[in-house]
Amino acid sequence: MKSFLVVLALTSALAVQAQTYPSKPVRIVTVSAPGSILDIAPRQLADKLGPALGQPVIVDNKPGAGGQIAMEAVAKSAPDGHVLGICNFVQLAVNPSMFDRLTYDPVKDFSPVILLYTAPLVLTVHPGVPANTLAELVALVKAQPGKVFYGSSGNGQPPHVLTELFKHLARIDVQHVPYKGAAASALAIVAGEVAVNMESASAVIPHIKSGRLKALAITGDKRMATLPQTPTFGEAGVSGMSDSWVAIVAPAGTPPQIIARLNREFARALEAPELMAYYEAAGRNIVASSPEALAALIRDEIPRWREVVKAAGIRPG
Repeated sequence: MKSFLVVLALTSALAVQAQTYPSKPVRIVTVSAPGSILDIAPRQLADKLGPALGQPVIVDNKPGAGGQIAMEAVAKSAPDGHVLGICNFVQLAVNPSMFDRLTYDPVKDFSPVILLYTAPLVLTVHPGVPANTLAELVALVKAQPGKVFYGSSGNGQPPHVLTELFKHLARIDVQHVPYKGAAASALAIVAGEVAVNMESASAVIPHIKSGRLKALAITGDKRMATLPQTPTFGEAGVSGMSDSWVAIVAPAGTPPQIIARLNREFARALEAPELMAYYEAAGRNIVASSPEALAALIRDEIPRWREVVKAAGIRPG
């Protein structure tokens, strides 16, 4: 009888908590530094969420340790919907295999809120590279293994992880040169410091349009409206290349009513015409999934990436 009363009291408290939510500012903790994609995205959403929730929505940057600092901060926060996390697939699906010891559990420590969008990455080469197709690039690299260099926005970042996946699938050997951010990585290949780059569309499209880079392939299963002539990896002969994706999570144990409210508000924010136009221009595909769909994605992706990380020898650096 006592245990029943305890459960009843807890249920009642959670119901009251959900009805009064939010009772103070909402903080979105991001794994990225100011100015990056995962800094800009939550700030755009915060502008829409604040008025809808009736409380300020603040973005809190906690970069470092492959996203572990931010993710641990969210995991250890009170499960009341006032602290959320925004991250990409690396923190939720790749880190469990890439780090020997992880400070959080992507399944047990979080309540999934929403898969915001997927983001194709574009494989580019310097104009001086004698390859105009993905097949030609693969043949070129195989003819000189270990002598071609690729740049990325940093160790353990999506471009690094997805390029290593490409290496694994194509069975090629190119050497990694990490830079500090997408802009620096894009400028490095424009300057000819590296021959190959796989980066976010927003970072490289201006250079592709100006002719300073050649686009050979994009991740995902469909072409980008802004790069209609660029084939997907699958079309170009390399199957299995996935997109990057970005999600919102809350601490485990957050009441379902609060998760449902947050899911609705984030989905509505993504419907704003100016956000939709911005995402389309940046090559991002809005998903606005249910919490259940995001939970299933995380569960499915962890074992898939475990196999890839082990086979490709991906390390955080």
